[in-house]
Amino acid sequence: MDWREVGKRAFRMGSKGAATQVSTVQAAGLLHGMASIGPSFDKSLLPRTTIQQAAATGLMSSVSYGITATTQSFIEAFAVRVLGPASQRSQRSVRGAVLAADLVAMTLGITGVQLLRQRDGESGWRAVARTTAFRISTGAGCGALVVGTDGVVDAVMRNHDAGKVNATAVVAVGTFVGAGVHLTRSRHLLDTAAETDQYGSPVRPASLVQPARAVVVGGGVAMGLYLVSRGEELVASSIGHTIRWAIPALSPTAKALGHAAALGGLALGIERAIAFANSTTEQAGNAIEPAYRSRPISDYVSGGPNSEVDWDTIGREGRRFVNMALTPQEITEVTHAPATDPIRVFVGYESAQSPNSRAYLAMEELDRLGAFERPYVVVYSPTGSGYVNYVASETVEFLTNGNVAGVCLQYSVRPSFLSLDRVGTAWETTLAFLTALAWRIRSMPVDERPKVLLFGESLGSQAAQDVFEKEGVQGFEILDIHRALFVGTPCASMWRRHWLADPAAVDPGGMVVEVQGAQEYRELTAGQRDAARVVLLTHNNDPIPKFGPALAFQRPVWLGAAATRPPGVPPDSRWWPLFTFVLVGIDLLNADNVIPGTFEAWAHDYRKDLPRMVQLTFELPADSALMERVQRALRKRELLWAQRRVVAESLDSAEQKVRTTLAEWGVDHSVVPSVISPVREIEADEYQVTASNISR
Repeated sequence: MDWREVGKRAFRMGSKGAATQVSTVQAAGLLHGMASIGPSFDKSLLPRTTIQQAAATGLMSSVSYGITATTQSFIEAFAVRVLGPASQRSQRSVRGAVLAADLVAMTLGITGVQLLRQRDGESGWRAVARTTAFRISTGAGCGALVVGTDGVVDAVMRNHDAGKVNATAVVAVGTFVGAGVHLTRSRHLLDTAAETDQYGSPVRPASLVQPARAVVVGGGVAMGLYLVSRGEELVASSIGHTIRWAIPALSPTAKALGHAAALGGLALGIERAIAFANSTTEQAGNAIEPAYRSRPISDYVSGGPNSEVDWDTIGREGRRFVNMALTPQEITEVTHAPATDPIRVFVGYESAQSPNSRAYLAMEELDRLGAFERPYVVVYSPTGSGYVNYVASETVEFLTNGNVAGVCLQYSVRPSFLSLDRVGTAWETTLAFLTALAWRIRSMPVDERPKVLLFGESLGSQAAQDVFEKEGVQGFEILDIHRALFVGTPCASMWRRHWLADPAAVDPGGMVVEVQGAQEYRELTAGQRDAARVVLLTHNNDPIPKFGPALAFQRPVWLGAAATRPPGVPPDSRWWPLFTFVLVGIDLLNADNVIPGTFEAWAHDYRKDLPRMVQLTFELPADSALMERVQRALRKRELLWAQRRVVAESLDSAEQKVRTTLAEWGVDHSVVPSVISPVREIEADEYQVTASNISR
């Protein structure tokens, strides 16, 4: 092999690539895309992995490319239109007109940003207008830099190809600008947030973002998105040509119709993908886990001997909820006091056909199981899948010695981020049930009425709070809610947003407080604690209460001056229009990474805070020694149940593999005994020896 010849060929190919010319529209987009790499490494609320950083880099670069290229194309079209007929244009006049138009657009954009400076209580439209002006000024600035550089290079090289720019030079300039932005703001390529929780305890170490790998993969993502955009352009052009040929009268709008058709096809594909994801997750939510196949034997839970709720309709989370109810023996081992069986009612999404019928079924079940003879009725508003935080429910049962009834009504079987279309169903279900519960309790003698406690987590918090959106804090009085604890409330909760906007007007009596942990709650004044009936538990570095559409065009309060930021929010992070929305969106992926049996006060993991917050908010009596025993028991139980699920799933998978193999061999696999939770239909033994009849 002649290595010199190979080297010459490589040099020629490199020279050819280095001489590649692109239009000024593409060059402006490419410049901005490359310059966006620096801001993509900004700190956010939570650590990012290398792959997540690469996705952020690629997405932000592609968005910048698309917006700036579109902006520059409009500016150039306007400039050429002003010049008049093509016969009157020269290369120099075209370049001058485009440069002038870019500078004018940039000046107007900067002026708009200054005139529309952010102020307290501003409308969303004002923020959108300011962000639009910022994007126009940025895009026009990139265009001006590209066109100006093109003019200088042409003057030096004595070329006259206005409208074409060397791609390599653009990439180099863009990289320089991006690196400059990054370095001047003293960024480290470590995406770290707080390394301890609010109690000073260490949390999982921040992920090391490998810069070279992230940039390479991010460039690949950006290139992929760019190719998709080029594909859309090709499809739109083809459709436009077809329209011009078939319907000449529509020629002026043919290209626009082509884009509409192409984007409509893309939207349809996305809609079908979402529908498939919904269907798949609903099947998973209804799947029966091997560890929970057997019906519970307790007379005090849904699905048990005294229940009328169809066992086959409560899904995965319902089976977990009722099977994991504490027994009197388990409670006594921790509390050292006599205990009774707690009541747990779960009405699944498929247990009844409508919100009202689910509420009716839940009320019947509570009556049937004796819930109104207990001093407390706890209403659990679950997450989208129907999950109820085990730490919360078990803490209540420990601290009441089992003398409590818990009830949950499911409104979806999908994860919360896929259940946003069910929020209306959720609040309608919760409202119907809370109303029926209030009327039922009011019919009882005053001294026999149980206290109603309300607990909601994540989307469940929003679903419960939406019930009170119109009435505000007075709604809790109307529905006789004694106490309420809401954990990790999403940003979309209008009730919480109204309260945060003007607490003095919405809640003059100080009924609502928001804290990020038990220590902060204890630091409230005695008067504040006495007035508080509704507690919002929200970690400062939890992205779920912060992520919303407004983050794309309006700087949030928590990203204000460094001195005013709450603990947990990096003091040197900066708000970028659109970009911060992307980074906090990626934070959602890392908000709930939990380790069974290891409780943390971190992001959307509230398990470490919950036992004490449940005790304080619901005013359940407990001394420090009891709380320590409860804390240990909660961790032990969570780990044991997690181990049980893993073992059961592994054994079930092995059993299914054995049966499949035997079936392939033509062997009757029914001779193999069931390993996991065998279903045994047997008659009751009337002579069975129990603790109650052993002495007879």
